Amino acid sequence: MNSERKKAVLTLAGTLIIGIFLGLLVPGLFHKVRERGGNHRGRADGGRESESKKEWFTGTIYRILQPDSIQAKKIKPVTEWASHQIDSLEASSNRGLANVLDSVKKQLQPIITEEQFKRLDEFDNRAKGRWRGRGHH
Repeated sequence: MNSERKKAVLTLAGTLIIGIFLGLLVPGLFHKVRERGGNHRGRADGGRESESKKEWFTGTIYRILQPDSIQAKKIKPVTEWASHQIDSLEASSNRGLANVLDSVKKQLQPIITEEQFKRLDEFDNRAKGRWRGRGHH
């Protein structure tokens, strides 16, 4: 393997490792910051997990705006539309992420060992499993 190819492989592997690290680290950091801020909306379960995204989004807008009853009736269709747009964007993004992961696996397969590929495949399956119900194909 010539030095240019080694450099390309190391760059690709490094980028993959950094991406995996950030993908695992960043959500945990946001969760910790959210917990420290006490942003649990007064519920025992601590947040959005048991509440649908639509309800969470609508509730957040209403808490920020504190609309009167006339405004609330006019705001509702806007928040419903936005919720559908957000769901659509998330679904599209998850499909794109799945395509990128599939491409990474194809590109790395001739470079890495079977054991490394098995670990990469397990990571891929876990990641895509977390996206179920969120637009993953």
